[in-house]
Amino acid sequence: MINILIVEDTKDKLDKIVTLINEEVDIPSENVFTANNTKEAKLILRKTSVDLMILDLVLPVDSDDAATPENGINFLDEIYSHPTMHPPIHIVGLTGFAEYREQYASKFTKYLWHLIDYKAEESDWKEKLKEIIFHLIKVRRDFLNPINFKHDYDVAIVAALNNPELQQVLNLDGKWSEINVENDATTYHAGHFERGNKKLKIICASAPQMGMVASATLAMKMINRFKPRYIIMTGIAAGYKDDKVDFGDILVADQSYDGTNGKIVTLENGEKGFSPNPTPIPLDADIKEKIRSYENKHELLAQIKRGFNGNKPTTELKIKIGPIVSVPYVVQNEDEFLSFKDNQRKLIGLEMESFGIFYSACNTVNPKPIPIVIKSVCDFGDAHKGDNYQIYAAYTSANFMYEFVLNEL
Repeated sequence: MINILIVEDTKDKLDKIVTLINEEVDIPSENVFTANNTKEAKLILRKTSVDLMILDLVLPVDSDDAATPENGINFLDEIYSHPTMHPPIHIVGLTGFAEYREQYASKFTKYLWHLIDYKAEESDWKEKLKEIIFHLIKVRRDFLNPINFKHDYDVAIVAALNNPELQQVLNLDGKWSEINVENDATTYHAGHFERGNKKLKIICASAPQMGMVASATLAMKMINRFKPRYIIMTGIAAGYKDDKVDFGDILVADQSYDGTNGKIVTLENGEKGFSPNPTPIPLDADIKEKIRSYENKHELLAQIKRGFNGNKPTTELKIKIGPIVSVPYVVQNEDEFLSFKDNQRKLIGLEMESFGIFYSACNTVNPKPIPIVIKSVCDFGDAHKGDNYQIYAAYTSANFMYEFVLNEL
């Protein structure tokens, strides 16, 4: 519902306007604010955002002052120059003084405001005022309708760290340029993925540190600032050996959950235990089916592998789709790693950020993007954990994402 401020020092006129708004337009009293002078109006505009201000031109500055048209015009000028006041979206002047209407009409038309003649015994002013209010209500309703929300970017790419994850994204053909946003220390990179007649607008950035909180914070900033259709995280993860995955293999989360969500309990033997309460967020069903079609595209995967100049395994590059768990710490213990399978037997990987991406995308403001997490295996979360294949894993993740985005999104 819209908020309306009425600035009017004549009680009879004020009552007629309030009655019109409450009864004929059906706007509740809590959305209607009134002021008898410009001083009161300024206080309201400092505290409240107003969609419509209905203003009498001839007003006093304070309750004991004389009412003059100059006070009303000075108040209009001050609204748009004073940094502490919230300017109304629309202003309607409602005056019963015809001579002032002609004198100050240009002031209103300059800002595309309305100036209406008020005659208490006639209804013409009521109909004009109702038309304006109904229009504002419709605009507000249409604006809040998710169907009318627009995306500014096609894809936002989030990386856990600058190196190696973001660097492998920036190595893609994106014609990148840096973007700095006012009051935001994060450096963003804008570009385009192009192939044939297809051109997608891309924005990417890396978080200042690993973990769900850092990535979720960055994701939320990017969603709110750039309004992408999709938000994708690329990078590295730990894979499960018994799932027949090898170094560099691409893991796509068909659901993500926080592995530390649950309750610390006391077991029957008196020792401390943990009762998990996983709350997974699933991957969009259409995206999942599209990714499944890539499991058998062996030549494309072989092409991606051949494109890497560096240390890489002898095994064929593969894609695996399944649940991925996020935890806020690095795991370098096989028993700890395998314990997560007690709650999700189909688990394919473990890392530190995915759930933050899914959660941010599902719980942000409209328009909500579709989250996708594509991470590749750099280790197996055991005592042999190392960084020999981190760059290769970041590379396969980024390059598969590139192909999938251009072919499917």
